[in-house]
Amino acid sequence: MLPVIIICLIILGIEFITGIIANGLMIIVNCSEWIRSRKLTCCDMILTSLGISRFFLQWTIFINGILVALSPAMNGQCDIRRNLYIFWMYLNILSLWFATWLSVFYCVKIANFSQPVFLWLKRRISGLVPLLLMGSLLVSLVTCLPLVNFIERKYINNSTNNLSENTRVDCRHNMNLSPDLVILYMLGYSFPFFIFVVPTVLLITSLWRHTKRMGKNTNISRDTITEAHVSVIKGLIAFIFFYISYFVAIVLFLLQIFAHSSLSFMWFCIVVMAAYPSWHSVILILGNPKMKKAAMRALNHAKCRLRDEAS
Repeated sequence: MLPVIIICLIILGIEFITGIIANGLMIIVNCSEWIRSRKLTCCDMILTSLGISRFFLQWTIFINGILVALSPAMNGQCDIRRNLYIFWMYLNILSLWFATWLSVFYCVKIANFSQPVFLWLKRRISGLVPLLLMGSLLVSLVTCLPLVNFIERKYINNSTNNLSENTRVDCRHNMNLSPDLVILYMLGYSFPFFIFVVPTVLLITSLWRHTKRMGKNTNISRDTITEAHVSVIKGLIAFIFFYISYFVAIVLFLLQIFAHSSLSFMWFCIVVMAAYPSWHSVILILGNPKMKKAAMRALNHAKCRLRDEAS
């Protein structure tokens, strides 16, 4: 058991550092540009919002992993675990909404369709992005309210029962959430994810139609459009992969199916969850020329510093 926990802690540490650096880079680069020019493009606004939400999400996953490791010593500290779960759930839904709007933005800007609704979105998307981001904050909060109510009620009930028998409150018992909470959580996740799938399908359809229309014509215009489609689709497919694995890990973790028989399974779930906000952000950086350039510049600067210190 101990070697498994140590390996999971090492992997979790790598994912944590990667996520903090990747999301921190998105935040720093875009905020620096905003300070310098007093404006941000719609894409940069979404990436900044996504980076901030995932930056804090990465911290909550990491702290939750530490608390799981310290769970035997956490009796009587259930308030910390409960508040962390609530904040974690809010960030989960919020970051998904931001990623959804990023896919919608890419689809509207890159895909080519003649439907009136799509053309209307193409003209108005720049003005809608700030409203969508602000609306996501409110929608995520409203979505989390039933979850907060459920945890609060369960926590109070369990605390009252435990106090009648023992003055120490067992955090594992209180945080052993029922399937009802998981169902509520899945409903909060399903709507933005379904919206996310739509632009992904539209982009793939647009790429297929464009390739079919151009045929064997290999001019520069075709290469540019096809490259833009393929680059965005790769990022969206990677997001779907990370998101599904992340969501399954969350469901298993919240249900705590093997919580009492296998602590290593809980650690596995935490490692899988930590991969989503870190590695997908790395993929976004590699797919964004400005972010990739900033990352390479920072990497070269770090190499120079290490070389100077070594000499």
